[in-house]
Amino acid sequence: PWSSVAPARSPLSMQPALWLALMGVHTLVRPHCTPVTRSRVVMAAPRGRRGPPPPEHMINDAIKADELRVVVEPEDPSQPDEPLGVMSRSDALARASEAGVDLVCISPGADPPVCKIIDYGRYKFQLEKKKKAQKKATVTQALKEIKMSYTIETHDFNVRKRAAEKFLSEGNKVKAVVQFRGREMQHTSLGADLLQRLSEQLAEVGSPDGPPKQSGNRMEMYITPKPAKK
Repeated sequence: PWSSVAPARSPLSMQPALWLALMGVHTLVRPHCTPVTRSRVVMAAPRGRRGPPPPEHMINDAIKADELRVVVEPEDPSQPDEPLGVMSRSDALARASEAGVDLVCISPGADPPVCKIIDYGRYKFQLEKKKKAQKKATVTQALKEIKMSYTIETHDFNVRKRAAEKFLSEGNKVKAVVQFRGREMQHTSLGADLLQRLSEQLAEVGSPDGPPKQSGNRMEMYITPKPAKK
């Protein structure tokens, strides 16, 4: 059987055991056996087990400031928020409770913090809608290219025109190109006429940046999309 009492030994033989005890290492001995040492094991806390994420906004009782600058949503959404002035936290919470909505801290860094009396679900919807509108407004405009020959058939011309209409309606810029090969360079004027005809038929969705210009064996025209009608 195991015993927690070390066998009687000379003082010299006791020194290592005493040193281990002082260092926090337990010594288990078995009669007539070599002592066995066991270090103290410290279990590490499991990773990834953190508390719940902080709320996106402080609302209602989570707001701790004593004084608040309070605004309320107007009846007409197109108008700015209606200021109610600086009031105590309890008064602001009472106002929100009377209206049957929430008190949402919209600017915690201000002095005093700015809070809005509004339904929290509605407020989050407004923020998401605004974020999507900003993202849509910052979409990078792409440059789409369509190529034609000055001898293009009517059917093929209409295919290129429909493609250009699609690109322009999506907010992209179109680069229309007429390619010339060999002796076709004698007919660059026909290529310019073709590009001009294309821009006229795309007048509802785009406008040319300028007249057709020749670049080597190519005649080019850039067409910019028109703003969407509201």
